[in-house]
Amino acid sequence: MDKVRLGVIGCGGMCKAHLLSVGGKSEQISEQYRPFAEQIEVRGLADVNLERAEQYRREFGGDYVTDDVEKVFTDPDIDAVLITTWHDTHGPFSVRAMECGKHVLIEKPMAMTEHECDQILEAEEKSGVNYMVAFRVRFARGTQDVKREIPNPDNIMANARYTGIWSEGVWAQDPIKGGGQILSQGCHVVDLMFYLAGSEPAELWATGGMYHHEKPEPLDTINAAIRFENGATGCFMGGDGGTGGILHGHPLPCGCPFWVTVVGKGRSATAIDHGHDARFESCDPEWTIPYANREYGSELGERPAGGVPDILPAFAMSIIRGEKPIATAKDGARVTRFILRCFESAKTGKVMRF
Repeated sequence: MDKVRLGVIGCGGMCKAHLLSVGGKSEQISEQYRPFAEQIEVRGLADVNLERAEQYRREFGGDYVTDDVEKVFTDPDIDAVLITTWHDTHGPFSVRAMECGKHVLIEKPMAMTEHECDQILEAEEKSGVNYMVAFRVRFARGTQDVKREIPNPDNIMANARYTGIWSEGVWAQDPIKGGGQILSQGCHVVDLMFYLAGSEPAELWATGGMYHHEKPEPLDTINAAIRFENGATGCFMGGDGGTGGILHGHPLPCGCPFWVTVVGKGRSATAIDHGHDARFESCDPEWTIPYANREYGSELGERPAGGVPDILPAFAMSIIRGEKPIATAKDGARVTRFILRCFESAKTGKVMRF
C-alpha cells in the first residue's frame, strides 16, 4: 500500500488537530513521520453537522460528506477511519469499522466499559486490521526522554489532578456520554504511567469519591496504590479541583497540571503535562543526567512538544509497513480497565486484581 485513504467520523476539535497532519504540510510533524503524513488522503467525512463536515472537506480534502456513518464504514475506497466522536460511541463504532475491514485510529478513551474493551479486542483479532489509540503522551518529547533514560523504574507516581472543576453541563462529564474527568482526560496520564512503568498492573487498592459535583456518578476523586507484575510499586491520583502545578512551579504551556515521576535505583525523572516536558535528578554517581529541566512546551510549542501532529502519520506508517501500532487496543483496554477498577475499589474497599 502506497497511500492510506482515510474516512473521518466526527468533525470536532480533535478531528481537526489530527487532520492538520494530512499531506505532511504541517511543520510540526516530526521528520521520521513526515513521509507517511504525505501518504494520507481524506476520502469521506461523516458528522451530524453537515455544514461543519463540509468546512473540513474544503480545508482537508475529501470526495463527500455525510451524516450516515455507514456510508464511510462500507465505502470500498476507504482503507482506514479516524474516529473522534463522543466517548459512548467509541466502542460500537470501533467494532463496526473493523467488521467492515477498516483500520481504526480511535480517540481516547478507547471504550467506556470492560465489555466494550473485550468486544474491541475480539474484533481486532478477527479482522486482522491495525487498531491504534490516540494516546499522544507516547509521542511527547519529555516522555521519550524519560523512557529512554529510565526504562525500568521501581517506583511510579502519577498525578492527573486537573486545575479547575468540570462543569456539570460539559458532555465529557456526563456518566454516559463522556465518563467524567478521570476517564475522559486522566486516561492520558494513566497510559503515560503504564508506558513508563513498562509492566502490566497486578493489583490496586483505591479510595475516593464525589467531592466536587452534584451527580453521584462518575467519581471525581481517586487515590490508588498499585503493584505491578514486575514488582514495581506505584500510585495514581486522579480527578479535578486540584493542581499539580503548585508542586512543580512549571509554566504549564499546555495548561494541564499533569505529571508522572519514575524512580529507579537513585535515578529519577518527571514527565510533565501530557509528557511535553521533563526533569531529571540523580543520586547515582555512575549516571549523568541528560539535563535538569527541559521545557519543550515553551521551546517548540504545545502541539509539537505534545506529539499530536505525529499521531495520524504514525498510524499511517503502521498500515503502510504492516507493523503493530504504537498504542494498541490492548493498551487502550488496560487504561479503561484500570480506571474502572479504581472506581470499583473506591466504592467497595476491595483490592482489585488483573
